[in-house]
Amino acid sequence: MADSQRLGHEPAPIRTRRTEGLVTRRLLLLTALVLAAACQSDGQIDGEVAASLTIPGGTQQTWCAGRGPGVVLINGIGDQASSRQWLGVRSELAQDARVCRYDRPGTGESAPPTREGRGPEALALELGAVVDHTTDGEVVLVAHSFGGYLARLYAERYPQRIRGIVFVEALDPSFGLLRGAGVDEFGAVAMADEQLDLPALEAAVAAVTELPDDLEISVLVRGRDVTQAWTEAQRRIAALSSRSKLDVVEDAGHQIPTDAPHAVADAVRGLIDDGAASEGPGTGNTGSRVGQPLWADGRVQG
Repeated sequence: MADSQRLGHEPAPIRTRRTEGLVTRRLLLLTALVLAAACQSDGQIDGEVAASLTIPGGTQQTWCAGRGPGVVLINGIGDQASSRQWLGVRSELAQDARVCRYDRPGTGESAPPTREGRGPEALALELGAVVDHTTDGEVVLVAHSFGGYLARLYAERYPQRIRGIVFVEALDPSFGLLRGAGVDEFGAVAMADEQLDLPALEAAVAAVTELPDDLEISVLVRGRDVTQAWTEAQRRIAALSSRSKLDVVEDAGHQIPTDAPHAVADAVRGLIDDGAASEGPGTGNTGSRVGQPLWADGRVQG
């Protein structure tokens, strides 16, 4: 825009070969700027590299930034579900890791899936495609809300690809998606155009009662508007591995990724840092208060 304004206010040049070349180069530059701006329509943010990953049943948009250990961000469910909720976290971590976020088929910038009734296997494959795109080695999974189901499934199936998991206000089957969404049947759960088989998915997650003991887990819990029922669900998640810690993020609600992205980034750095392993098993506390979490209005919000 700045270049076009500048060109628009210059005096008309004398048409010599030299000035015609200058005008042509400026027009080419302006065209490149316009095209670059148009590329942002796919949801890409400055500093990210966008990719469209082919998966069974469709494609999913993925964006990565930074260099270093791999980190994959997994968002929740809902009509407004989008990986853009992670932009603050991505910015915090861009200097420390290669951070990738993705929109599942039927959410955000990704087209609806071509198959209905996507269940646990499809979702694990979709996440696996992002993991493979991120790195050839291990990744840290960072999962918010419903995204915790996906992280749990993938870690149980492919533990060799997981360096650690940060569960951020994550859902546990003991609490359940129906209760979290405040509805009486799975068909009433808002899921944009995802076309998920939610009963099969929740049953598969409920069957994952433990993860490898050497897998380090960080559980982040809201500090506002919480109940004992949600606290117990978070403790169940922490109990999936003997190497876990649970911390409450004060003054944050269910949307910790946007309320307190620094807290999520700190938890990820703790898992990336080799020194984090020296803390040993058990539940940790880094100056946070263990609260009694629940979604403020009892409903899934992303």
